[in-house]
Amino acid sequence: MTKKLALDFYEVQRQQRRKSLFVFFILILFYFITVGFFSGILLLCFGVFLGKGGLLAGSFLTKLLLLNAAFSFIIASFHFYDAKKFGARFILKRLMARHPDLSDRYHKQFVNSVEGIRIASGVPKVIPRIIPQSAINALALVSASGTPNIIATEGLLSELTRDELEAVVSHEVAHIIRGDAFYITLVCSLTNLFERLRLALEPENHAQRSGAALYPAYLLVSISAIIMRLLSTLISREREILADAAAVELCRNPKALARALYKTHLKNSFVGDFSLTYSPLFILPPKLVGKSEGFFSRLFNSHPPVMKRIRLLADMANTKPHKIIEEIWESQKRRKEAQILLPSQEEVIQETGSAAAEEDKVVPLEGKVWSIRDPQGDWQGPYALNELLFIRFFTRMIWIKNLQEGVEAQAREFAQIRNALLK
Repeated sequence: MTKKLALDFYEVQRQQRRKSLFVFFILILFYFITVGFFSGILLLCFGVFLGKGGLLAGSFLTKLLLLNAAFSFIIASFHFYDAKKFGARFILKRLMARHPDLSDRYHKQFVNSVEGIRIASGVPKVIPRIIPQSAINALALVSASGTPNIIATEGLLSELTRDELEAVVSHEVAHIIRGDAFYITLVCSLTNLFERLRLALEPENHAQRSGAALYPAYLLVSISAIIMRLLSTLISREREILADAAAVELCRNPKALARALYKTHLKNSFVGDFSLTYSPLFILPPKLVGKSEGFFSRLFNSHPPVMKRIRLLADMANTKPHKIIEEIWESQKRRKEAQILLPSQEEVIQETGSAAAEEDKVVPLEGKVWSIRDPQGDWQGPYALNELLFIRFFTRMIWIKNLQEGVEAQAREFAQIRNALLK
């Protein structure tokens, strides 16, 4: 079974080139149909005034088709180059993904897991990156140089056990080996150009007069973005199930992957204000907990139902899905019981009059007493503790200030923060 995954990496690169040509052909076809459609509308408009005889002549239509094909090829070439050159870089920047801090034990464990699975799979190089978000999610993408990246959120690193983390890394490595990461990165990068144009052409970003003039272009770009997004979701659904199966071949632990998927599903998998256009990249589609799904949400859903994936993984482990879920809840219960025991121990120490214990005692603070330094270096706040944890750029490594105590340090240095992240 391992031989299936330990592919010759040069063969993987050849597969990527073939997939690139296929996507490029689809892109040319997309522009050929789009340009042809609007050319046909213009012909009909001019035909009313100039007569249809000359416009419908065979030589004229042949020249028009050749011109359409050449124009489509030029636009598709520019679009394809932009996606390959700048797409992955834009996604990494939008995610604020950064290199791990090896002084952080969670980061170091993640790096070790990536390196171990990389060696086992035979992939020459993988770059681990961290998203400074308390949400739980992970993804794989391939940069312009062809180097794969495996990216995990801070929340995933702190919430999952070691075997669950290795199972998630195995899932992402499986995407890399199978060529899914390259393919989906490319398609999502192609969609990225339409997203940027759509944001630039939004009517509210312009004066009323110019906004009205740009409305047709905005509508055209929006329709194109929807079509490309639908394409990106269609290529992803069954690939997730195949990647789950391939991940089990690498980590040999289907229950760990099932637990990781359920925890990600149960907790908040939403990653900042990131566009859902890129949801096929993630192990689970980023979304807010409790948000209802309508018709269009289901239409553009880039992943199969999470319970279907858990059921298939449970079958591989010769168990039932409800037993895996019960294990998770039992583990969470033990974790909460351990948190309850900690204050009672402090109370006992306090009664003995230990001054050192008094200094370390955790007193939950209420009210807006926290400030945070943003990526530009400016202090923001004050915030309540629950508000602080859900700030888009919050991470355990970021500098914060307790205004009540007058203490400034990294978030991980505050016991209140550590306890809140464990809940």
